[in-house]
Amino acid sequence: MSGGDLLGISTSGVQAAQRALSTVGHNIANSSTPGFSRQRTDLDTRAPQFAGNGTIGTGVIVNSVDRYYDEFLTSEVRHTNSLSKFLDKSYEFTTQVDNLLADPEAGLAPALSEFFDSVNGLANDPTSNASRQVLLSTSRNLSDRFAFLNDRFESLRKGVNQDMKGMVGQVNELAKGIAQLNNSIVRAREVTDKPANDLLDQRDRLVQELSGLINVRTSIQDDGRMNVFIGNGQTLVVADVYEELGTALNEYDPSQTDVIFTGSGEKIVINQFLSGGELGGLIKFRKEILDPAQNELGRIAIGITQSFNNQHRLGMNMNNELGGNYFRPIDVNAPLVLPSNQNQGDLKVNSEIVDTNKLTTSNYQLTYQNGQYELLRLDDASVIGRFTSLPHEIETDGFKLTMDGGAIKDGDRYIIQPTRRSADIFAVAVKTVDEIAASTPIRVESDINNLGDAGIEITQITDVDNTTFKGEPGKLSPPYVIRFVDEQNFEILDNSGKAIAIKQAATADDPAIDLNEKRGATPAIPATETGEKAIPAVPPKHDRDDKQQTADGLSKVDNIIAYDANRGATVFPTPGGVDRGMHIRIDGKPKTGDMFRIEFNKDGTSDNKNALALAELQTKPTLLNGTSDYAQTYGQLVSKVGSRTHELDINRQAQKLLLDQAVDSKEEITGVNLDEEAAEMIRYQNMYQANAQVIAAANQTFQVLMDAFR
Repeated sequence: MSGGDLLGISTSGVQAAQRALSTVGHNIANSSTPGFSRQRTDLDTRAPQFAGNGTIGTGVIVNSVDRYYDEFLTSEVRHTNSLSKFLDKSYEFTTQVDNLLADPEAGLAPALSEFFDSVNGLANDPTSNASRQVLLSTSRNLSDRFAFLNDRFESLRKGVNQDMKGMVGQVNELAKGIAQLNNSIVRAREVTDKPANDLLDQRDRLVQELSGLINVRTSIQDDGRMNVFIGNGQTLVVADVYEELGTALNEYDPSQTDVIFTGSGEKIVINQFLSGGELGGLIKFRKEILDPAQNELGRIAIGITQSFNNQHRLGMNMNNELGGNYFRPIDVNAPLVLPSNQNQGDLKVNSEIVDTNKLTTSNYQLTYQNGQYELLRLDDASVIGRFTSLPHEIETDGFKLTMDGGAIKDGDRYIIQPTRRSADIFAVAVKTVDEIAASTPIRVESDINNLGDAGIEITQITDVDNTTFKGEPGKLSPPYVIRFVDEQNFEILDNSGKAIAIKQAATADDPAIDLNEKRGATPAIPATETGEKAIPAVPPKHDRDDKQQTADGLSKVDNIIAYDANRGATVFPTPGGVDRGMHIRIDGKPKTGDMFRIEFNKDGTSDNKNALALAELQTKPTLLNGTSDYAQTYGQLVSKVGSRTHELDINRQAQKLLLDQAVDSKEEITGVNLDEEAAEMIRYQNMYQANAQVIAAANQTFQVLMDAFR
């Protein structure tokens, strides 16, 4: 019945229809199975039977059952899926940072604003203990806010580490599954010489899942096995052999996890090569959002600490003492120098902040190779410098490196994080309200007997670390007296009555003063209320000998400073360059003999000059090379993260559309259409029934023939 007879032909038709119906049923049953590709039964005519009158048909044969598959569309879905998952994961974590920084209650901006509001409150009422207590309270709130934000960043970092470990485990499981399916596919093909459609679908589904975790590239061998490559060409699967990824603590920073590849027997960090999938999204988030944001927060903390401390030390507290550090100094403790755990030497490298204005948010790498140091800024991969000995200071980026004992070996390397942990160690150093230095350590007074209308004022205190403020506590060393020898010239005397020798430079408009011509008689200086001794009157030049002293030890005056009533004059620093850490001016029209005193500001609790200077720091550009204040710098951080979040949101939505389009295009070819399958089912049912009728007809014909022989 296998030849060209009627029964053999109809039987082949029934068998073919049955096989086709089974394929249709398989399609319908798997219409909702992820990754299933629609299959079709490939029918072909049997080889004809040759006879004397020509060839005779022998029926139909099931040649194969093939799946609908398009390599290009499948690859496109993998690629778009990898990018989509990458953007989704980046957006998920970046949104958390954005919400944290921009939160009107939990962000740094409100705490910073409250802090400076309280500084202004102190400036308005420096004698009020309540104002001082509010300042102390908001200072601690600011410290707590820095700590809170830093803790949240560290929590995100731990979350990234945990997710990376979980994803690496999934990658390894998928790689193992692909390798096993490769083996099964080859074995099935060896038995049937036909492709194992369902196994191929399963393998494609695993590769699709893998692309959601990491960017992959594939190639098919001649025997049908698939090779899978990741990163920069690292082989994850070859035939039925797979390599495992792993995670390890960063060689410099144990708070960070790296992805490593061990295929060559050597552990290779491949973070920088993982550009797609959720794993790539996590790595990119950590590098481009989390690290810079935490570094920026630290830079703001350092900036506030250093600039506020610098100004606070220029003031005087309620105990008549010079102001100390308001915040705990972190310029030395903040920078982290992290040696590689692969280093062979034991050289200790220290880093210290020298200029917050020049600090960046980058980390740096210091390497030593072939007798040469190289310092690399990691943000832009630019080499700051190469040198044969470590420099004492790197002014360009605001920090200094020094070596402290030990020896360095060839290949040793270090990571420097100048600002990373600053927010964590930001703290208030002042313990009581009495320690807040709201006033200046000096005061200026016009003598009550002055006849002119000239006035004296302190414009700025620049330095207290000089002899002017290093005398006996509660004293100026020495206090000064400015005395006008006439209306165009004045001299500066110290508390011993000794004149300060200051050269007056000659100019075209203001020639040098001839002391012998200008000096006249000056009145005595009475004793001050603070107990400074009186300075007696100085007789005119013709009444005294310049080479002798007065009875009380008053020295002769060697130089006189010219004064222009229309322009005023700076007392300190002097025209000759003498600087006592204070900027003092006289303006107006004096009279001969007018005097002004510069004294220690004892019990000057109502003075708010230093508090005003502290308040001015709120809007003073002390960061980013003198272009930004604290709030602006933080605002730029919020804006940057917000813009990145918005960009990721737009890109992920666009990528989701591209993924949907790619999936739809693939589904049009490989997906199961139930309407089409229903039509196919009816078609093959009719085919089955028709062939069954032919079998029945063949049976009747055979029976007629058999009856003829009875």
